[in-house]
Amino acid sequence: MDTRKFSFDILKKIESEDVFVGEVLDMALRHLQFNDKRDRAFITRLVEGTVERKISLDFLIEKFSKNAPDVNTRIILRMGIYQIKYMESVPDRAAIDESVKLVKTIGLSGREGYVNAVLRKVAALKDEKKLDSLLVSRMDVRYSTPQLLCDLVVKVYGKDNAKLILEDQFAEHDTVIRINSLKTNKQELKKLFENKGITVKDGILSDRCLRISGYDSIRRLPGYKEGLFVVQDETSVYTVEHAGIKPGDKILDICAAPGGKSMLAYELATDGNVAGIVVSHDISKRKLEIIKENAERLGIPCHSERSEEAYIYQPGITVEWGDATEANEYYVNLAEEDKFDVVISDVPCSGLGIIGRKNDIKYHMTPEIMSELAKQGLVILGNASKYVKTGGRICYSTCTINTEENGEVVRAFLKEYAEYKILEERTFIQGIDGSDGFYFCILARE
Repeated sequence: MDTRKFSFDILKKIESEDVFVGEVLDMALRHLQFNDKRDRAFITRLVEGTVERKISLDFLIEKFSKNAPDVNTRIILRMGIYQIKYMESVPDRAAIDESVKLVKTIGLSGREGYVNAVLRKVAALKDEKKLDSLLVSRMDVRYSTPQLLCDLVVKVYGKDNAKLILEDQFAEHDTVIRINSLKTNKQELKKLFENKGITVKDGILSDRCLRISGYDSIRRLPGYKEGLFVVQDETSVYTVEHAGIKPGDKILDICAAPGGKSMLAYELATDGNVAGIVVSHDISKRKLEIIKENAERLGIPCHSERSEEAYIYQPGITVEWGDATEANEYYVNLAEEDKFDVVISDVPCSGLGIIGRKNDIKYHMTPEIMSELAKQGLVILGNASKYVKTGGRICYSTCTINTEENGEVVRAFLKEYAEYKILEERTFIQGIDGSDGFYFCILARE
């Protein structure tokens, strides 16, 4: 198959529709699930890398162009430069020739010479060992990250730590999975993976986690269909483990999608004598369906609505649609003893802790958006406080390292809700803590 044309089509859709690469790429690759895994790997690397390094690639295009190229030509140039600079397995000559061929394939008549000339200049600089020095001339270009985000990270964490944080987005990371203790254990799952030639390491934050590499597709891993594991970062697992969930507890996961925290909460609230009750509440009906699918795969009873016979939810996970920014009157009006033992509030955020996994989220963030997200987080946290019984807990978390959305939100909340106190608070920093960037705070209602 023509992997470069296929990659171009994906990148064109991302550019023209301003959609996130993960959604488009995942959908496209599902159509290729029976193709050669080397083709799928090449497409994934080229698409993700071209998006991830967009600022750096555009810097080089502008350096060697008198006039700004049209959108299609720019995409081809980005792809070609990425192959030359970052894909050692692709010879420079092949990257140039295939890019020129792609120009002809999509009908960009008259642009062949221009594309050839720009890519040859880039390749020549690479041969002369001058390309790297050109790319480190500006911080935003060096890390292919908008300058406003570079400035934010430097301001909060200092220049040395900022370097580690921003470089981490380009590092190779193992996939983290959480073992489904309802169906298997660490020893059995490790053996299952190792027998298939998959590299397996223990987690560093949670004994429930494994770090794996050397596989083709998550859905093709042994044990996936059987529900022996779920993909979930250790920071997320660590946070739920520290929420104080006990067997028999009733838990509300207020912004639940994709459901990893809900499912772990059920495991923690379930033992041989009693089953936990978890309510997975989210605004996305599509994502609620994904929660149901995953819960059923993991062997967790899942319900579409609460029982009409009583206030009590059924053991297992009940999915409910709702907007977390609006107070849920049903939860608010529950009798004190019927409220939730733990409310998990993993709120929408800027995602600056996961730019290594969602490599285009950095292009969509502005100070104004982050401030609005912080305000929204405070509203959701305030609503969550109305659903917790006395002696219960709120677990507030984000996948960002932006302090405005994290500790500042919690401090603003505590000024208004004096009955709450902090039990534990922590920020994980990517590039420093060996995990995603993540923040959580456990708040107890006295």
